[in-house]
Parts: sequence; C-alpha cells; structure tokens
Amino acid sequence: MKKILGVFLSVLVVLVSCTNNEGPETPAGEAPVLPPELSMAPDMSMFDDQGSEGNREIQVGNWAYAAINVGVYSAILYQHLVIPVTAFKATIGTDAMYNESEGLWVWEKAFEISGKGSYSIRLTAEVLEEDVFWMGYISGEGVSNFVWFTGESNKNGEEGSWNLYEGPESASVWLSNRWEIDREAESGFTKFTVEKEGEHMGSSIRYAVNTDEYFDRMVTIVNAAEENTIYVDWRSEEKNGRVKSLAHFGDELFHCWDGSLQNVDCE
Repeated sequence: MKKILGVFLSVLVVLVSCTNNEGPETPAGEAPVLPPELSMAPDMSMFDDQGSEGNREIQVGNWAYAAINVGVYSAILYQHLVIPVTAFKATIGTDAMYNESEGLWVWEKAFEISGKGSYSIRLTAEVLEEDVFWMGYISGEGVSNFVWFTGESNKNGEEGSWNLYEGPESASVWLSNRWEIDREAESGFTKFTVEKEGEHMGSSIRYAVNTDEYFDRMVTIVNAAEENTIYVDWRSEEKNGRVKSLAHFGDELFHCWDGSLQNVDCE
C-alpha cells in the first residue's frame, strides 16, 4: 500500500511540475502583421522636394504639372492629416503586447511632430480568425484617445483598408483607402479616395510600386470635379518620368521629363 501511495505521489509531483512550467495561458499564434508604411504613407517626395507649389507653377513643365496634381493629395496626407499618418509610421518596428483582458494586440509609441508638439499612439488589433480590425487612438496636444484612423486587413498583412478621420472637431471620414502588397516581389499599391464633401469629393489617387517595370513608381489621379484622369510614371532613382492627361495636353500621349526635371521627347 505504501509503495502504491509513493508511486502516486511521485506521478502527482511530476504532473504539477509540468503544469507550472507551462506558465499562464497565452493567445494562439503570433501578433498580426502590421500593414506596410506604403498603405498610409506612400513616398511621393519626388514631387515635393524641389520647392514650393509657387515654384512648381513657375516652371510650367511636364514634371511641374504632375507635381501640382500630386501635391493636392500630398497636402491632405502630410499636412492636414499629418498627425494620424505620423502616428501610424511611429508604430512600425515596435513590438506588440497582448492585452488579455481586452483580447487585443497593442502597439504603443510616443512621437513628436515639428511645430505641433508631443503625441502618443495606442494602436490596437482585434484578430477574428484571418481578419484583423485596427484602431488608432491618439493623444497629445488638445486630444485624448481620439480614434483618428481605423482599418481592416488580413492576418498576414497582404491587403486591407483604412479610414482616416478629419479630426477631433469633425470626426467624419476624410479619406478612405484600399491597399495590397507583395513583400517578396517588392510591389504593391495604395489607393486613397476623398470622402469629405467639397470640390474633391469622389476624387482619388492610386500610388503603386513595381520594381519589375522600367518606371517603378506609378500614380493615377482621378479628378471627379473635372472628370479628368492623370497618369504619372517615374523612376525612383533617376527621377525621369512621364505624365498623361487628355484635359491638360489635349491628347492621349505621354509627355516626359528627364532626371533634371526638364521636358524631353518620350522615347
């Protein structure tokens, strides 16, 4: 009897030991993949690092025409919506923590915006099977936990969408967005559509990267007010490119510029 009891106690000790080694229950799987920077902050610096809009108007070239039109959407993203865009960029490269009580993955980061002050973001992700639902809470100068953007994506971060809100004083959607990315091929696109009422409502800009193409950067702008579509292609390193607009040029041809941003004949 004592021998049987001893064996039982030995087995019990082993079982308890194994249970303790497992630690607290953790969520299944790993944190979802963050959407890429391209999804909310496409690199259109090609058209804003050569001077002010006034200077672009003076140049009146093919590049200048492209720059003026791209600049309208760059201004919305990098001036009017600079806080949520910068907030999202700040989360890239940070580690997520799982909040068991909320059932959410959380990314938190403090950041600065020149001329605007100090802010912080709490980006949350709710995973439901293969879908992820994102919410970006931003606090800082005159704002506390304002949800400045929301989004959806698949768990592996290959496609999704965003809604960017105007701001705390008018919490309506300014831009909606759809994006896709192929990280191995280093290609993808993001398309923003203006939801805010006004002259630009319904207009859109689509930015794409395709490293297999000669022109590896492409923008398509649809101006709903003027019923005009503008196509802009360029090489990211050399900076030469081309633009097409029936309303502006009066034809369906591309009009080119060289690496010095001067007009040239298209080859």
